[in-house]
Order: sequence, then structure tokens, then C-alpha cells
Amino acid sequence: MKLYAELPARRLGQLLLDVLVLALLALCVWAGRQVYDTVGLLAGPGRSIEQAGTGFAGSVDRAGDRIDNVPGIGGALRAPFDAVAGAGRQLEQAGQAQQEVVGKIALVAGLTVAGFPALLLVLAWLPRRLRWMRDADDAHKLRGDSPGDLALFAWRAVARRPLGELRRAVDDPGGALLAGDYAALAALELHALGLRVEPRRARASRRSRA
Repeated sequence: MKLYAELPARRLGQLLLDVLVLALLALCVWAGRQVYDTVGLLAGPGRSIEQAGTGFAGSVDRAGDRIDNVPGIGGALRAPFDAVAGAGRQLEQAGQAQQEVVGKIALVAGLTVAGFPALLLVLAWLPRRLRWMRDADDAHKLRGDSPGDLALFAWRAVARRPLGELRRAVDDPGGALLAGDYAALAALELHALGLRVEPRRARASRRSRA
């Protein structure tokens, strides 16, 4: 599978685009993390409430334990202390609930900020990148100097390239096709894919020398 073009300018452009996409994806993750941490700061009051409720309930429970040890009347006096301690525990639970809600909001906000633009970026970049890799790999395998190879890329160029590009490649594209003069049009299509116009025999010869 070909990952990058053979022509230096096209290959450089692909490399720069890939690096840019990766940098933007990293930026999306960083932004999502920042949003998560920022929204998470709202859980601070909830932690304070939880700690206050825990401390208050613990203090009242300890006071109730001491009152409970008073002979004769300790048991009767313990009930109000238990009720006040229960209020402290309710305060503790309210603080915990507030933290849970803030945590969920922070997670959703962070994932939204990071995930939505990252998804759009990947959808805009990845399909085109994969399609080029597939087309370039197929063209690389089919590329050659036989009339059939050249005809394939010449007809593909006529079907896909703008008329202005065809005219710059050859004065009479239709006449070139009818005459079997495929070289210029085939070169146009291969260059559009970022591939060199390299006959198959030349590739085989270079591999044998290596």
C-alpha cells in the first residue's frame, strides 16, 4: 500500500497535511481536557458541603456518644443529637450529589468539545486519504509502457481531468486517443495521482540491479 506520492511536491503536501491533521486532533483533545477541568472546578462547593456535613455529623455523633454515657438520662438525651447528626449526613449526601452532577456535565462538555470537531476533521480527511492510497496503489501496480497500460490511464485522464488540463497536456485530446497516442494523457493522470511516469520494465531493471 502506497502511503505517500512519488512526486516530491505532492509528497511534501501530503506530509504537511497529515502533520496538520494530527496537530489539530491533539488540539481538540487538549481543548476537551481544558473544558473538563474547568467545568470540574464547579464541584468545589460540593466538596466543601460534603466535608462540612461529614465533619458536623461526626462532631454531633461524638457529642451524642458522651451524652449517652450519662447514667439514667443519657438515652433520652441521645435522640436529639442523632436527629442533628442525620441533618449533617444529608448535607454530606447533597455535596456528593452535586459533585456527581458536575462530573457528568464536565465529561459531556469535554467529550463534545474534543469529539465533535475531531470527528468532522477525520471525516473530511480520512476518506480522501484512504481513497488516494487505494487509487495510487492500484495505479502503481498497473503502471507500465505497454499500449494497454497507457490507454487505461489516458482514458481515465479524459474522463476525470478538467478540459484545461487536457489541452495543456496535448493539443487535441480526442485526436490523440483515436491515433493511439496515449503517452501525454497517461502522464497527466499519473502525475495527478502523484506518481512518476515510469515504465514497468524500468522498475524491473532497477530491482534486478539492486
